[in-house]
Amino acid sequence: MVALEPPAPWTEQDREDHLQRVMRNGWSRMRPFSFMFLLLGAGLAESGATREELTSALRSRENPEGDWAAACWEDAEDLDEEERTRRPKLIATADRYAAHHGRPPLRTHADVLDLLLAAGVVHEVPDAAGGAPRLFPQVPVPSPADVFPLDEEEAAVQRQMLSDSAYEGASQRVIQMFEPEGARHKEIVTSLDRLARLIEGDPEDAREAVRLVTGNGDFTTSLDVSGLAPHKVFRIQCDWEQFDRTRLTFHGMTEDEKLAVTLPGDLS
Repeated sequence: MVALEPPAPWTEQDREDHLQRVMRNGWSRMRPFSFMFLLLGAGLAESGATREELTSALRSRENPEGDWAAACWEDAEDLDEEERTRRPKLIATADRYAAHHGRPPLRTHADVLDLLLAAGVVHEVPDAAGGAPRLFPQVPVPSPADVFPLDEEEAAVQRQMLSDSAYEGASQRVIQMFEPEGARHKEIVTSLDRLARLIEGDPEDAREAVRLVTGNGDFTTSLDVSGLAPHKVFRIQCDWEQFDRTRLTFHGMTEDEKLAVTLPGDLS
């Protein structure tokens, strides 16, 4: 049994590690999105978060006050045709995860938190000073596959995500080449040899980093790098409109210890 004692205060590096683990081990794929937002909010607070403080993680255009009783699923009318088609399956899958832990179907943000608590992903710890209980994530945060009965297709995708995470840092270094000092370049000219020096790896590491960068559709290459010679020069292009629409971007912590995040345009 996990001892319900407040953990030692986290450093900024602890928070960054938690953020990266949440994003890399499958939670970014979980629906509803409040799974991920609650995990980030609980882990990145200075000393855990009360339920009241955690409402900031739930605020959106549809839920400006961060109401726990608000619907955790987007309104079907706000979704495109593909998303509306997928919606019933996503809801049924989330309800199956809830039933696995003996919890009711997920309809509100409070239901999502209740499931995270039941699954042992988040713990609610009494406040030593007699204040409101505080919410802390399990450390290290488990992957969805550790706590939910994923189907084989989803499990395979999440296993690949864990494998890809070894190159996540390198892929971010490549993306940063497009934004020197805040500029937004649409194209860079490079080679696997050059990228290998940038990421302090070898050309095969660079090849995997480029594969990750281009996997979202917002970055493309002028040549297929899968069998490209390391010295061969090629171009990487960025579609910034698609980048802003689909990528969740983290900028670290602000001076007042708050998480700086840019939401994808599709979610904001």
